[in-house]
Order: sequence, then structure tokens, then C-alpha cells
Amino acid sequence: MKKRNYLIKVRRSRKSFLGYYLMILIVMGLLFHLYRIGDNPNKLALNSSIIFIFLILIYIEYTRLKDWWAITEGSIVQSQGLLNKNIREIDFSSISDLDLDQTFSKRILNYGNINVRLFLNETSIKIPNINKPEIFIEELQGLISGSRRKGNGIRKV
Repeated sequence: MKKRNYLIKVRRSRKSFLGYYLMILIVMGLLFHLYRIGDNPNKLALNSSIIFIFLILIYIEYTRLKDWWAITEGSIVQSQGLLNKNIREIDFSSISDLDLDQTFSKRILNYGNINVRLFLNETSIKIPNINKPEIFIEELQGLISGSRRKGNGIRKV
């Protein structure tokens, strides 16, 4: 697949991993509290805590970096995987509708899920937990409607 200029490229938001960050803060707070009161944890507990924090951070970043979605002039590009890549390009003419899914907490933090439904089959592309999903949808809807106007031969005089 040839390299393209992406108008918008998105990944999962770090905001969607707040529960994991909270776990890290709890473990670090507990270790800090134990050192503060003078009850130093043994080496095994300290090393296990550091490894736990490190593994959670690796998991978060791997999950974020392995998948991305982009809008080009005439299509949506979906890329999955870091080592084994699976890239899918969907032309705007194949898209039937767009759907925004935001819970109350996601709306407060300004991230959400987008479903892109296709005409040909009942599958959809799920774009989970991206920042500012309204901007992504507005840009995509504008490009899709512009593409369809061009495709139908409608010209403004």
C-alpha cells in the first residue's frame, strides 16, 4: 500500500486507560506510605511493584500504538498490529453511516467510540476511544458528502 497524506490520524486515547493509571498511582502511593512510616517493604514486594507498574505501562502503550485510523482525501484507512500489520482502506462510497457512542464520563473527558457502517455488508469499523470524536466525525462527514457530490456530477454554477 502506497504512502498517503493523512488529513487526520487517530489512535486510542490515554484517557481510556484511567483505571490502569489509577492502579499505578495506588501502588506507588502505598509504597510511598510504607517508606514514610518507616516500614520498608521487602525487596520482593518492591521489585514486584516496579515490574507490575512497568508491565502495565507497556500494555497501555502497546494497545495504543498497535492500531490507528486515518482519513485521506477519499477513504478511511485502518491499521491493526505492530509486528504483523493488517491495513484496510475503505472508500467513502462504501460507507453508509457514522455513529458516535459516548457515555457520560467519556463526554466529560471528551473521548468516545465511532462506528463506521458499510453498505456492502453488516460489518462496521469500530474506532474505539479516540480524543475529540466530534471533530473526526465532522471532518469525515464533510469529506464523504463532498466526495458524493463530485461522484454524482453535481456542479455549482
